[in-house]
Amino acid sequence: MEAFGATQWSGFKDFCQFYSPTRVIAGRGLLEGAGFEFLKEGARRTLVVTDQVIRGTGLADRVVEGLSGGGVEVAGVFDQVPQDSDAASVAACAATAKEEGADSFLALGGGSVIDTAKAVSVLATQPGPVTRYFRGANPLPKTVAPLIAVPTTAGTGSEVSRGAGIHPDGASRGSGLSGPEIVPRVAICDPELTFTLPPRLTAGTGMDALVHAAEGFLATSDNAPVAAIAADAIRRVFAFLPRAVADGADREARREIMMAALEGGIAISRGLGPAHAIGNTFGDRGLHHGAMVSIALPPTLRFHARHNASRLVEMATAIGYSSGAEATEAIAELHLRVGLPPTLRGLGYPDCDLDEAAEDAHRSFFNAGLARPPTRDEYVELVREAMG
Repeated sequence: MEAFGATQWSGFKDFCQFYSPTRVIAGRGLLEGAGFEFLKEGARRTLVVTDQVIRGTGLADRVVEGLSGGGVEVAGVFDQVPQDSDAASVAACAATAKEEGADSFLALGGGSVIDTAKAVSVLATQPGPVTRYFRGANPLPKTVAPLIAVPTTAGTGSEVSRGAGIHPDGASRGSGLSGPEIVPRVAICDPELTFTLPPRLTAGTGMDALVHAAEGFLATSDNAPVAAIAADAIRRVFAFLPRAVADGADREARREIMMAALEGGIAISRGLGPAHAIGNTFGDRGLHHGAMVSIALPPTLRFHARHNASRLVEMATAIGYSSGAEATEAIAELHLRVGLPPTLRGLGYPDCDLDEAAEDAHRSFFNAGLARPPTRDEYVELVREAMG
């Protein structure tokens, strides 16, 4: 269900849309079955998209074996996705796909890998550059190449979401694509693929899932099913993220956080908000996105306490707290408990021009899901609090 990007219906009351195109397969030991899933989608020659870290673990080799064993030709492995997906890597991957005659893609990795593959699935059927399809430019084509997502982190929710965050270049703030056309056809979610994530990355990605769910819950779209999914994601993160951070091989915790990430990805379709606007504004230094939006969430919730109080109380009650203030403090404490710094400065972002940063956050498309977005001056205070 979406609260934004549907301007043709803006005059209708209580409007929402529901997209659920991704078939989710969850369990252990699933990589070997990827080839059969591509055959169901009518694909015959697949390019595996990943990064060099994942390539070095041997997981890409297992995927290639699974594809080949299922009767799908492997066009090759593109392993040059950077930490933050950008237009240059999208172009390079699309060129490789064209040279190798790929008709489909398997994304093996975290959010940057999956988002890159989403963008490349568009360029497989349409002319580039990818920036021509950024939000507000040209509409996405109705036909894109089949994509299966195999997440190796648990937090971004990109395996089921309709967005792809892409930086125009390696040092800029992010932009990207958005639409149901780029949602992966299939998501293969195997929690064992996250066992080797280090504690800090486990914490950052897990809190990213919580922020997706919280901001999705607080968006204005009237979507009871997605609100319930969002609340469930938050509860799972509270219950299991500290365990996953403490012991990366805790099977139950890894499984539950992977499910929370998927639920958070569904919650994104309801809308996001100031925490993501701020996270995007400060996304030009290569700092972890999940940690940044998690730092920005408590100030965002305090904003909601002033301007969206009933909805914040509803969220607090849904996750077992008696007030919005109690839920806000519990989330802030969880952030610290899993080892993340409390401020953007502590995360490593240098001093910035508050007015310029606030102006950028105020212009963000993430504000579209709010009945009452922060003003520019309010963003100055939100950014000041997040910076610390």
